[in-house]
Amino acid sequence: MEIDEKLVQLPLSKTNPTTLLELFGEKNLTPMWIADMEFAIAKPIQEALIKRISNSGFGYEYKPESYFLAQREWYKNQYNINLDKEHILYGPSITTIISIVLESFTSENEGVIIQPPVFMEFKDVIRKTKRRIVKNALKLVGDRYEIDFENLEEKAKEENNKILILCNPHNPVGRVWTKEELEKIIAICKTHDLLLISDEIHKDIVLFDHQFTSVLHYADRFENLVVCTSEAKTFNLAGISDAMAIVPCETLRSTIKDVFKKFNLGATNVLTRVALETAYQEGESWLNDLKKTIETNISSIEEELLGSRIRLIKPEGTYQVWLDFRDIFIDSKEMFQYMTAHSKVAMNAGHWFGREGALFMRMNIATSNEKVIACIRNIKKAALRCLK
Repeated sequence: MEIDEKLVQLPLSKTNPTTLLELFGEKNLTPMWIADMEFAIAKPIQEALIKRISNSGFGYEYKPESYFLAQREWYKNQYNINLDKEHILYGPSITTIISIVLESFTSENEGVIIQPPVFMEFKDVIRKTKRRIVKNALKLVGDRYEIDFENLEEKAKEENNKILILCNPHNPVGRVWTKEELEKIIAICKTHDLLLISDEIHKDIVLFDHQFTSVLHYADRFENLVVCTSEAKTFNLAGISDAMAIVPCETLRSTIKDVFKKFNLGATNVLTRVALETAYQEGESWLNDLKKTIETNISSIEEELLGSRIRLIKPEGTYQVWLDFRDIFIDSKEMFQYMTAHSKVAMNAGHWFGREGALFMRMNIATSNEKVIACIRNIKKAALRCLK
């Protein structure tokens, strides 16, 4: 899979000079931070979009039955899930859906459990809805993060804690939670009447023979759940893709649906519908190539970091890597400023994902192997310079 240089010329958020200056202190950086790709979308999707645009009519459209059939086939083949059309609600973004769920099923100052270091927008959504952030921090055991189930049980017992937000695969640490781990989570949520929100946006990008399991597999024994997902990450469609909530419980679904209607959410975007239906039908080969490319990039990083004081937390899923600088720095903000200034690579500071991410950095590797190697060498060189 080759990088498409035309994409680099687009006004992407990650290359915006104003944003780079505001967040990183300078403009002339190689952007390896926002989680989108530098690969052209799959040819069948390109061709389908061109064909649809050439039609020239852009009236109000609906999602035809063929869209759902393609989606259902994808979920059956990829995850062995029998998707029920009635369980799906379409919305503009995952964070929008999470906001609606928090507003609908909790009150101000009630607790929402997250598992940091984790996607920073979870905290933003909780704060903006005036709910309380409750941390069930992940534990780094060797080179692999684990859930602290004893702590999760304690947090779940607290009467004012109402929701657990799970990230699977986990952003930024790259864990793909096992069936055994998910069963423990379900058991805790069921025992303590927690509503489970599972963000599964990275579900298709699972690497090195790891297996993704959706919490939807447990819906027959635990209905108090909302799965939030999208194919935006999978097929590099973040600029036009929507999101969906899959809600098996009719009572939950009815409440969420009423809010969607209130704010007129869920309208069909013509190009989104065409792109995703084509992706479901013809995108698997492209996706397999993507995963091989990401695995190659990870292997290259492993090789480059051999003998280095920088440690790679090898991801099981997603196209980000989590780099550990704890053997080099003692202050997270100083690390971020130093590494940015001397490597000229824009990466997410680990503390953006919570204080539990201090002295780590997240690097997006959905780009060419050549670019990944060049960036990791610059990162390694900057770290070595600091040690002298």
